[in-house]
Amino acid sequence: MLPRFGGTLEVLAGSAAVRYPLPTHASDEMRAFLKTYQAPGSESDFIARLPGGRVFGPGIVVAPDGRSLARDVSTDFGKRFDEHWLLGYYKIRPPVHIDGTTAVVAVTLGEGYCHWLLEELPRLLMLGGDRTRLSLIAHRGAAFIREAFSFGGFCGRVLEARRYSHFQGEQLLIPSLVGRAGCPTPRVVSLLTDFTEPLLNRTGGLGERLYITRENAGRRRVSNEAELWRHLETRGFKKVRMEELTWAEQINAFARAKVIVAPHGAGLANMTFCQPGARVVELFNRSYINPCFWRLATLKNLDYRPLITESGEELACDPKVNRQDIFADIDAVAKALA
Repeated sequence: MLPRFGGTLEVLAGSAAVRYPLPTHASDEMRAFLKTYQAPGSESDFIARLPGGRVFGPGIVVAPDGRSLARDVSTDFGKRFDEHWLLGYYKIRPPVHIDGTTAVVAVTLGEGYCHWLLEELPRLLMLGGDRTRLSLIAHRGAAFIREAFSFGGFCGRVLEARRYSHFQGEQLLIPSLVGRAGCPTPRVVSLLTDFTEPLLNRTGGLGERLYITRENAGRRRVSNEAELWRHLETRGFKKVRMEELTWAEQINAFARAKVIVAPHGAGLANMTFCQPGARVVELFNRSYINPCFWRLATLKNLDYRPLITESGEELACDPKVNRQDIFADIDAVAKALA
């Protein structure tokens, strides 16, 4: 797309293929399942410039003539490219013109904490230089995003990336996706830890043993949480509702914790801020084993222990059932904490 419309591409140094080691403390069944996700492939990080480029919806980059998509920066979570929702959408409104240079950092599902922290914010940080004054196409509604913008001194114009928004920039500045969705890279970890280091309170945190509850969530709750919590409370754990914490408090909670138990959920993206060696016990439903936090744990050298219940059902990562609740095997949790 770039050569056809007078665009340029700057390839950044330091990109490398990542192979995620299997967790030592996992069942043979879980290790066999995760083995297929060890080496998802990688692409070089880059920053592209596209005169007259368009942006539709949550960061989908479209050619100036509106006839093609930039595949490598326009993913549709959980879908092949030929299934991308925009390919079958025929009600695109005329674009709103944007003067000057505008950076596209928005990603699909970037309004949610995990995708924002591990994908959208790193795209912004990768721009380097005087990024604080850039005009952005990004998500901005959530409190944690506003907190990050304020902390980082970002004072440029922010155009909200909504599902049906359509912009055409005089000049688009397009950073690559820093690792694909669910596949964090060393660059992601480095960018985030460097950016947030001033937020760390060396004496802060919520305790060394945390249970991250999803009791107020609309999906992936622990169906036998009362029983699980009785067990964890006797072991000195503190129950934490991530949605009640500021962004800085989330960062410090994970930075100070030595043991974390949690059902699979966005709050575990904060493993980015854990200290090496911290133990993380992640609870799964057998139908939805999402490997993203295992991969993050390997980059942080964490003691990661994924748990599933025993049954005859095969393990899977089926996005269609990612709302199902999780049953915690209390004996398995006790063993993982021993």
